[in-house]
Amino acid sequence: MKIYIETERLILREIIPSDAAEMFELDSDPEMLKYLGNNPFTNIEQSREIINFVRQQYIENGIGR
Repeated sequence: MKIYIETERLILREIIPSDAAEMFELDSDPEMLKYLGNNPFTNIEQSREIINFVRQQYIENGIGR
């Protein structure tokens, strides 16, 4: 796993497939998404798809979400 920035309180690192459960926990919470305009995820496969999509953006473009 590549770490881009690390401070005492924050670590910015690449997103990895094992992040799916935590991403689902956040993105399935309507209260967390309240101001983003996104619909809550209904299953963990949606998280896996987003993670794969973002990782592919980095491979193809050198940048991603």
